[in-house]
Amino acid sequence: RRAAPHQRSLRRPEPGRHNSIEEVMPELKLETGNTEEQWAMLSALAHTTAAAPAAKQSPTADQIVGEFVAALAAKQPTPGGGAAAAVGAAVGAAAAAMAAAYTTRKKDRESGAAAAAEALIATLDTAAVLAAADADAVAYADLQRSWKDADMSAEEKAAVEARALAVPVQLVERCHAYVLAIQAFLPSCNPNITSDAKVGIHQLAGAARAAFQTALVNSPPAAERERLRGLLREMREVEEALLEGEACP
Repeated sequence: RRAAPHQRSLRRPEPGRHNSIEEVMPELKLETGNTEEQWAMLSALAHTTAAAPAAKQSPTADQIVGEFVAALAAKQPTPGGGAAAAVGAAVGAAAAAMAAAYTTRKKDRESGAAAAAEALIATLDTAAVLAAADADAVAYADLQRSWKDADMSAEEKAAVEARALAVPVQLVERCHAYVLAIQAFLPSCNPNITSDAKVGIHQLAGAARAAFQTALVNSPPAAERERLRGLLREMREVEEALLEGEACP
């Protein structure tokens, strides 16, 4: 979809929420042999290097579904696969939050199920997941700039690439956390709407796999790839238990 050097794609965390490189990819320090001073420089650049998207687009949260789908299908760099993964995750989180909202009846409050439902609703931050779709476009714009800017230092380019990797990694991690939270809630869920909570699990697991593919495009270290695969395996086990009709803990 994006015929650019190394097929890089994705987004960076939204302003004010940048993760440092060492938080996102501690293995990079060992694999590249960066000194402490160089590592501090890379971390600082990860917080400060940024560029606006090449084309002005409405925030994903402000678009109607058909608008986003049409934009995704168009021959243009963004939105791309990273945004698709983020929107899919937001839909999954929303479906599970709806199931929790229906578990606040009088008898749910008496049984304690409502407390579990309210805790799940507080955990499922749909706005944060949806915002990742816009961060995708920003990070890809940064990557495009890094390919074209002959004056950009190697350290700056490394920071841009690290930030682009951080976004899908964070999305996989968030999806994993949400899947486990929903799984734990299922025994308390209103039995008339458990299917919607399960839809949330499947949707989030699929979004995590999609985000993982985007992370792979950004060349994560081997140790990070294996860690992410481990998270995907755990989500797959939850899905398989649901598909087999096994009781959740």
